Amino acid sequence: MLVFLMSCKTQQISLGLSEQKFTRDHPTATRVELSVYRTVYQDNQTTEFYYFKDGKLYKMDHGFAPYGSTKPVPTRQ
Repeated sequence: MLVFLMSCKTQQISLGLSEQKFTRDHPTATRVELSVYRTVYQDNQTTEFYYFKDGKLYKMDHGFAPYGSTKPVPTRQ
């Protein structure tokens, strides 16, 4: 039972997480934006957006759906 519980360990995502560790631990995440200001990934399992600046996670959210669209996009700031 103990082995099973240890194998089900949840991966903690917190602000300040490195982009490199995030991409290694979340292979289902897709990069949806890359600019000089930030990099944004979308986790395809949870539809959550993860925002990185200077290689560190600074924001997480569900984005927003523009008027007339059902697909969320990253927030602008």
